[in-house]
Amino acid sequence: MRRRRFVTALGSLAGASSLAIGSGAFNFANVERSVSVAVADDRNAFLKLTQRGSGERSDVDGVPDTIDFAIPGEDEDEYPSGNPTDPEGLGEDSIYRFGEDAGHDETGLFGVTNQGTDPVEVYSTQAPPTTDVPRVTMYDVESGDLLTESSPSDPLGVGEQLLCGIELDTHGVDARSDAYELSLVINARVPGNS
Repeated sequence: MRRRRFVTALGSLAGASSLAIGSGAFNFANVERSVSVAVADDRNAFLKLTQRGSGERSDVDGVPDTIDFAIPGEDEDEYPSGNPTDPEGLGEDSIYRFGEDAGHDETGLFGVTNQGTDPVEVYSTQAPPTTDVPRVTMYDVESGDLLTESSPSDPLGVGEQLLCGIELDTHGVDARSDAYELSLVINARVPGNS
């Protein structure tokens, strides 16, 4: 089984959030009212993660490629064209789904491609602590299904891509000035090997 690990830090939930994702181990560090992610080198990854769309919610950066996500995006106040909004960030006691970039020009916030030699099911798990912290889960943007261990993706063939988004759940979580540290692991398993 191959895994991708996200380690997140969330500051005040009312502020902007940004995160970077690449193929490899994910390390999130906090700046007040934001989330950022640095990616460890993993050139032999069996799952490849790719940025999708325009609008500055996602941007490719670094070598190896890193995907930076900013929620709300840096240019989000320019979208939608002709009637822009000016989002302030994440609030308490809410569920947010980010399934595309602010430009709304492509489906999916990011893609997961099977670079292995067998079909795989993909799902995410949140590592401890899981109480009194925001919950983060990936989901299939085409079906809307959360991708969990008990309900993974349909089998993803070799070379196939799954279009994904991120769900953030802030119910029961207090905003605070110091960071919440979260860990989200993206798993791939051969179908039937539960």
